[in-house]
Amino acid sequence: MRASSPSLCALLLTLACAKPGADDGRDPTGGVTTQGESGSSGDGDGDGSGDGDGDGDGDGDGDGDPTGDGDGDGDDGPKFDLGTPDDLPPVELVPVMDLPNLESITFYERTGGMAPTPFTFTVNGPELTVRLDDPLLNNNHDIPGASGEFYDVYYSDEDGGFQLDGSYLTISGTFTQALPAGGGLNLAEISLNFSDQTVEYGNYVASFVALGDNAVPENVERAIDGDLQTHTTMGNTVGQMDRLRVTLGFDSTSGPPG
Repeated sequence: MRASSPSLCALLLTLACAKPGADDGRDPTGGVTTQGESGSSGDGDGDGSGDGDGDGDGDGDGDGDPTGDGDGDGDDGPKFDLGTPDDLPPVELVPVMDLPNLESITFYERTGGMAPTPFTFTVNGPELTVRLDDPLLNNNHDIPGASGEFYDVYYSDEDGGFQLDGSYLTISGTFTQALPAGGGLNLAEISLNFSDQTVEYGNYVASFVALGDNAVPENVERAIDGDLQTHTTMGNTVGQMDRLRVTLGFDSTSGPPG
């Protein structure tokens, strides 16, 4: 049976004029959208956040993150480039001996007993302003320790090299006892002593040398923990040409750890 012409025309007109409804779940381009996904700025199917998988809340499970970091986090507000440490100006070093109102410097060395022994030197004294020649002996040292243990203290660069206008302080030395003896260079702290009675301890270990079979290099951070009851154990120099050494930086001279 053939449909009448008026009926056929009405049917064709109805089909031609029909449009997808706003809530029929269909994207005119063929994609499927859900409530809250506009599909206007994404690169996927109805994806409003640009992450390629219909993720409208930026939960980080997509691959089209508009920030370019791959985590889908596109709604955390503006991003600012604060630079990297390499972009920041270097810290201006200050010679230790030039610090205003600095009166003396104390090295707390532990050789037995209930507490470390303080060895205090004036800012312009002969101990800190000279690096002693090797070998360190009974008549050639700044600080004595146990038998066969002698130390030299001085202003330095960050690698422990003598530098009169250096921004770091170094203690280096020799110790001639291996195991079963405990390791030498037992530094608790170094303090800068100011005229107003305030003190400043080192804030980071710039460099160090640990040698021998009784060294505990992982304890070197004890020289900057502010606790006089802890100390370093840098080992011994039996059969060695080098000295044991700890070099510290200070916030007022070399800034924060870099």
